[in-house]
Amino acid sequence: MRRLFKFLLLLLFLPSLFVFAQSRPLKILSHDRPPFHFADSQGKVVGICVDIIDTIFGEMELEYQVVDLKWARVWYKVENGEGEAAFSTSRKQPREPYLYYPETDMWRSDFVFFVQSVNKHLTPNGSYEEVASSGGKVGVWRGASYDDAFWKTFPYKDGTTTYSPNLKKHDLYNEQLFIVKGPSHALKMLGRGRVSFFIEDRIAGQYLVNKNNLQASVAPYEQSVFSKGYPMPFIKNSDYPELKQISEEFERRLIILKNDGRYEAILNRWLNE
Repeated sequence: MRRLFKFLLLLLFLPSLFVFAQSRPLKILSHDRPPFHFADSQGKVVGICVDIIDTIFGEMELEYQVVDLKWARVWYKVENGEGEAAFSTSRKQPREPYLYYPETDMWRSDFVFFVQSVNKHLTPNGSYEEVASSGGKVGVWRGASYDDAFWKTFPYKDGTTTYSPNLKKHDLYNEQLFIVKGPSHALKMLGRGRVSFFIEDRIAGQYLVNKNNLQASVAPYEQSVFSKGYPMPFIKNSDYPELKQISEEFERRLIILKNDGRYEAILNRWLNE
């Protein structure tokens, strides 16, 4: 009977265990990826992923802060344990030593090329082969991993044909690639003709096209070049207590959120605004 009483008492206080373990607000590393996560006009990070973590961490009674950075800076902090989790960090083998990757994605991405509307007929399908053959500059993020076919089509100058997080300098990229600061910058470069193509998630890219009133000058291709999921992994080198257990509990609640309709409501709130 005494063991049963202790077990019931443990269940009673289980939801508060994360509060007791908290040493500081969780630091979530973010980069410009609207409408999923981005800094608004006041510098506050908002978006679909922020609404998701606000719901889940609220249930877990954990405080958090979201820090807006360039992607290259996000990865530097991941490597050095300067944070607890990172938004939209896709699964790549070279990243695994630094991150607790969940099985469940925060969102799934369908990548396409965006192009100046007047030039779309020159590469009608928007495939890797067409874009490479065109010779046009392609806007890419420094440090972004894309997919294996991308790097085989646009290999590094040293001949590397797979994603390499260690080859970060601009002068190591394929000559056809143009390094941009983020999607907003890339679409502006595309609108001005500084680049011929930009590869981006269809939802994120179209959201920015609409926000920047570029509908008349920039358009996506129908054909996607690849798809992949984006989880929010937690950072192994962080010294935050019980972070592995927190990451597992976060994923469990994310699955519930996706199954009970609240996830869909968050998406619709942003995509139908």
